[in-house]
Amino acid sequence: MVPLLSLLALLSLTLALPGCALRAGPPAREVNGSGAAQPTVSSSSSSSARGPSLFSHPWSWTDEHGQAVTLARWRGQPLVVTAMFTQCKATCPRTLAKLRRVQDDFHRAGRAAEFVVVTLDPDNDTPQALLRWKSSTGLPDSWHLLSGSLADTRDLRDVLGIHVINDGPHLLHDGRIVIFDGDGRPARAFEGYALDDEVRL
Repeated sequence: MVPLLSLLALLSLTLALPGCALRAGPPAREVNGSGAAQPTVSSSSSSSARGPSLFSHPWSWTDEHGQAVTLARWRGQPLVVTAMFTQCKATCPRTLAKLRRVQDDFHRAGRAAEFVVVTLDPDNDTPQALLRWKSSTGLPDSWHLLSGSLADTRDLRDVLGIHVINDGPHLLHDGRIVIFDGDGRPARAFEGYALDDEVRL
């Protein structure tokens, strides 16, 4: 009985927090696997101590132009990755605003980086929908908007440390941006209040 009450209390607290927009789809509660480890972001850690490379995963994605891509395409340069979905009205706009500031910081520092946004809602965010969203929100042409299978999307969420609860019409999730180095290992992350902070690279 106690575990059930604890679960209900946690769910009530989560739903009370700022989440994302209503979304279409059948009711289904889904939470990331409990064993997922969040990225280590200490710049002093060795590459081997920071876990497997992002490029070691056999994921396959489709970009907003309908082209098949893998993340290994951007091996050798910093890769800034986050996940969101087009109908989100709370967490995602804050994350996007931070992502723009991160890009500005790279430009000011004279450093190149690739920016990747993966949808958390691949059933509804088709490549065509992502392209329309990119245009309507004025996202930079150089950013890559990707969709993939539900399994690959869950795996990437685990790597990024983004937790999702799908409670029917609501898709609640963390806002988190991870910067990976040229070897595909996490070097820095922004989440929570840090999304609003003016933190420089």
